[in-house]
Amino acid sequence: MEASTSHGSKPLGFFLTIAGGLLWALGGSCGQQIFQNHQLTSNWLVPYRILIAGTILLILSCLRYPPRQVFSIWRNRKDTKDLLLFSVLGAGASQYTYYTCIQYSNAAFATVISYMFPVVILLYGMFRSRRAPKRYELVSVLLVTAGAFTCTTHWNLESLSVSPIALVVGILCAVASAYNTVKPQRLLRTYALISIMGWSMVVGGVILCILCRPWTIPFVLNGELILLMAVVIGGGTILAFCCFQAGVRIVGSLSGSVLASVEPIGAIVIAVLFLNIPFTLEDFVGFVLILATIPIIAMGQNRETLATRAMAEDLAAAQPSSSPVATSSELSSE
Repeated sequence: MEASTSHGSKPLGFFLTIAGGLLWALGGSCGQQIFQNHQLTSNWLVPYRILIAGTILLILSCLRYPPRQVFSIWRNRKDTKDLLLFSVLGAGASQYTYYTCIQYSNAAFATVISYMFPVVILLYGMFRSRRAPKRYELVSVLLVTAGAFTCTTHWNLESLSVSPIALVVGILCAVASAYNTVKPQRLLRTYALISIMGWSMVVGGVILCILCRPWTIPFVLNGELILLMAVVIGGGTILAFCCFQAGVRIVGSLSGSVLASVEPIGAIVIAVLFLNIPFTLEDFVGFVLILATIPIIAMGQNRETLATRAMAEDLAAAQPSSSPVATSSELSSE
């Protein structure tokens, strides 16, 4: 359902939502620069990125809400279990696979291929409910399949245009992003979004630090690396998150989901103009096919919501109501 806002606040909501998406794209592009210019890997970047960003989000959460409320999730066993699962399979896995895909390809390809996650959610929903796909769902699946095929083969079945590792990790990123979207919904009905994201990043960061041991990876700390890390963590994570969520509260979830497509578009523009990434006609066609699913899914789901609401209102209007007036007339007749 679209948020109800005044006309004057709508432009601010659009600006914040688009700014959040562009900042996410900028973060991915700066990550690519770290890999290329400093010979570092996702094993070094991702653990530090989400651990530091999560810590800052928790500090901001404690400034906005009582600390007891921020830490209350750890007092509920079921919520703690869900948070741990979300931290590992959602926040941690989605970020690690995303930057690993960038490492083996580029920020534009990784961002676009990760936007297959709405279709992954559709497929999971159809499998879970054991139903045939609806028209917009079938169109979305076909578009994503055609887009992924075009991006990875350039219509040449004898070779891949990207590394097989990048393709596999990119698909895993889409799956992890789908989990990252669906899993925390129950927690978000009880706890603040900024607290959940902060805890998930901190827990995911700690686990990735244990697995990847980034402190064992040698690196040269200089001004460029500090600046790139500041953009990845400050702009591409914290500021992007705050801008996007503030914007969605104003424009609503439907507009927000469509405006989110500015992230892969921004990643493509940055990659072509500033990172000297070659961009072919096949890449353009494949990206358009994948990104076209975002408004198709958003509008299809919105039509379903409106139809369900209208049906409920019609049923409520059709039911006879026992009014107090009728009861009074019955008493007076007696």
